[in-house]
Order: sequence, then structure tokens, then C-alpha cells
Amino acid sequence: MEGKSNVQGKRGSQGEPDKSAKGSSGQRLLWLFGAILVVQGFGSAVTEAGWDTSFGVAGLLRAAHMPEWVTLLVGFVGVALLGVAARRHYAERRAGRRP
Repeated sequence: MEGKSNVQGKRGSQGEPDKSAKGSSGQRLLWLFGAILVVQGFGSAVTEAGWDTSFGVAGLLRAAHMPEWVTLLVGFVGVALLGVAARRHYAERRAGRRP
């Protein structure tokens, strides 16, 4: 059928789905969630310590009567996600350079 669009996504030269397109969106999500958690975790902790007010994650955790160190834990989870994203990014770059 002519004029029919391919709604299943990008395809490789042999008809299989393009793995780089799927991996890149997952990679972007790792970067995004990592950055959000770093800002929410460490930013909330700094804001609460400096100005005695909470926002975002810290506000929700305070409402749930969680200890103050939990906001730092959220920041460290964000750092871990950023580390995983960076590791995957550089591993993909290295794999692409090798013949």
C-alpha cells in the first residue's frame, strides 16, 4: 500500500526496529529523572536549611513525617541515575568507534 505511514517507529536496513532510537529515549529519560532528583533532593535540602522552607520533594516528605536526611537520599539517587546515564552514554560512544 502506498501512502501508508510507519507508525511503529524507525526501522533498520533489514526491517527490524532501530535499537538506537529506543535506547536514546531511555537514555534521555535517565538524564531527565537524574537531573530532576538531584535538583529536588539537594535543592530542597539547601532551601530548607537556609531559609526554613520546603518545596517539592522536601515538602511532600515533611508532610509524610520523614526524617530530614531523606531529601539528601533523593539527591543521591539522582546522582546515581546521572552516573548510570553517563556510563551508558560513554559505553555507546566507545562501541560506536570500534570497527
